[in-house]
Amino acid sequence: MTNNILKYIAQFFSFVFNPFLIPTMGFLIVYYNMPSVELYTDKVRNILLGIVFVSTFVLPIFFIFLMTVSKRINYNMMHHRERLLPYIFSAFSILLGAQLLGKLPVPEIYKMFLLATCLILIILFFITMKWKISGHAAGMGGLVGLLVGVALKYGIEINAYIIASLIISGIVCSTRLYLKKHNPAQVYAGFSISSLFMFSVIYFL
Repeated sequence: MTNNILKYIAQFFSFVFNPFLIPTMGFLIVYYNMPSVELYTDKVRNILLGIVFVSTFVLPIFFIFLMTVSKRINYNMMHHRERLLPYIFSAFSILLGAQLLGKLPVPEIYKMFLLATCLILIILFFITMKWKISGHAAGMGGLVGLLVGVALKYGIEINAYIIASLIISGIVCSTRLYLKKHNPAQVYAGFSISSLFMFSVIYFL
């Protein structure tokens, strides 16, 4: 009974903090804490959110659905090579979103965020050609790297979000291990690579 409850909890966290949803969560946190956010209208906010959500979640998930229906991949993508097409398509979709954001009169941080996400996916793609790495851990690492980078670069007080993201990262990474989706090395590598790369792009560029 206890094992079943723990399994359901692990599946819940894996589902809610799906790596395709993390960029939208990160965008919302940054958007509502950036200086002068009140200068943007609801229309601008909705356009920005729409671009991020569609390019990072809707299109990639739709692509995975098509690949699953056509039986080109298994939905669980347990074999690392099944993740190659979703990674490269997602990178292309996010790159398109970044280009659209670049045409809008908004802070460069939003475009850089999507570009960094795109480049992380390309890195994961090349690693996944030889080795299975945790996408969930990479997603959480990217979120932590984004928040820390934004906080230090812009002097924004988002310590509560950073602490929460670290705690949730620990939970999500633990669920991947508990569900036997990855081994510790795959989880640590995903989180470390993504967090360091995202932080570097956001803070230094």
